[in-house]
Amino acid sequence: MKKYPAKILLFGEHTVNLGSQALAMPLDLYAGHWDFSDKKDKWADRLMEFAEYLSTAPLFIKLDMARFKKELSDGLHFASNIPTGYGVGSSGALVAAIFDRYCMVREGKDLTMLKKTLAQMEGFFHGTSSGTDPLICYLNSAVILSKEGIGKAELPKIKKPYSLFLLDTKIQRSATPLIEYFLEKNKDVFFQQKINNDFLPIVDQAINYFVEGDWGLLFDVFNLISEFQFLFLEKMIPDNFLEVWKSGMDSDFFKLKICGAGGGGFILGMTNDFERMEREFKEYKFIEVSGIRGQESAVLTPGL
Repeated sequence: MKKYPAKILLFGEHTVNLGSQALAMPLDLYAGHWDFSDKKDKWADRLMEFAEYLSTAPLFIKLDMARFKKELSDGLHFASNIPTGYGVGSSGALVAAIFDRYCMVREGKDLTMLKKTLAQMEGFFHGTSSGTDPLICYLNSAVILSKEGIGKAELPKIKKPYSLFLLDTKIQRSATPLIEYFLEKNKDVFFQQKINNDFLPIVDQAINYFVEGDWGLLFDVFNLISEFQFLFLEKMIPDNFLEVWKSGMDSDFFKLKICGAGGGGFILGMTNDFERMEREFKEYKFIEVSGIRGQESAVLTPGL
């Protein structure tokens, strides 16, 4: 039974839609797979709507839609424990699974064209899609995206005392209005300048430090990203998490940043003292991600 993992966008959220560099990887804590059932799945009607959309959309590739619709009628459903509205690729995994199962012609290994194709498909859910989420889920590999193209990446494991963690906001949100908000905000000349001159360079630094395993330097840049998002993208931080976000900026042992579109779901963090963070902020649920892909920790999510 083939599984399609969730994903996590480590760096490059929103700016990837402007063509910036980004780093993303599979999140093996969650996954989805195809299955058949005699009982009608709660998402059956939505899947059929998606099938109708794909039947008429001007896609770059040809999908076997007759087979897809037939199998949906026969009880096919996508069994997934990937939380929706959390920025970890619930729709991306589904798109990847549909492409993998029903794509009729697969020629070449052009990841850029594949990303564009997957973006077309995922547009059904978000209006505008970079195609990054389904690409990660389909390749089941970390990738770096840049103006020069797309490449798979081998990521080192974070070494103690540093670690990544997820902060569960327990808030589901839709990515579409957040993406639209960012793109509209980017029409402002001042904001464009801040993004291009201040933000994009530190995102590039973060990706380079991550790939090279320079955890101390990554922690410093993580703080700069946190500060920029707090100052210029505060709308993407849930109100009841602004206090802990600011506490992280003022501290020397943990930092927070937007994960995915923001607005809820998970918040991504980095710390050099996970135990201290848990002690001092007991009112929040921090979940340590102890490895890059070998997630030994369990993430608790509402409804799962």
